[in-house]
Amino acid sequence: MKSNVETELKILLTEDQFKTLCASYDLTFVKQVNTYFDTEDDQLKKMKCSMRIRQKENTYLFTCKTPDINGRNEHECYVHGNSAGDLNTPEIHQLLSELGIHGELHQIGELTTYRAVIELPDAELCFDINEYNNTKDYEIEYEYKHPHNGIAQFNEILKPIGAAYTKNCKSKIARACQR
Repeated sequence: MKSNVETELKILLTEDQFKTLCASYDLTFVKQVNTYFDTEDDQLKKMKCSMRIRQKENTYLFTCKTPDINGRNEHECYVHGNSAGDLNTPEIHQLLSELGIHGELHQIGELTTYRAVIELPDAELCFDINEYNNTKDYEIEYEYKHPHNGIAQFNEILKPIGAAYTKNCKSKIARACQR
């Protein structure tokens, strides 16, 4: 299982702000379906962890995010599908055991994202249109490739639309699952 620390800045925009910012770039959006899981007694949520399987075309990427002093530690591996039964692998069982998570996992929510990514020298700029629970929102994520003054760079990107980063918006899982 691959692990890395994710450091990102993210902000929700209005549809008009989002479309205006999108017009500044040559974007191609790709559909992703995020299926979220937890135990019946919300063990992951209580530990400030999250678990999903992201379907992108015909691939299924398992991700478990755990708190880290520098952001979120992402533990990832590919699985065969996006159901709770697809979490039944030795790698995932070992991770859950290390985290002290016991009990059956079940689906707690789903969110579809249409994402376009722009590679910048210091970060990836992600344009996300998210659909969940009869809701649509527009999110921009600035995902660090390495440490730098990302807030200043992100705010320069947002400046033309009159937006500024102050703090991260709620996570996708929190929005989709009302966590």
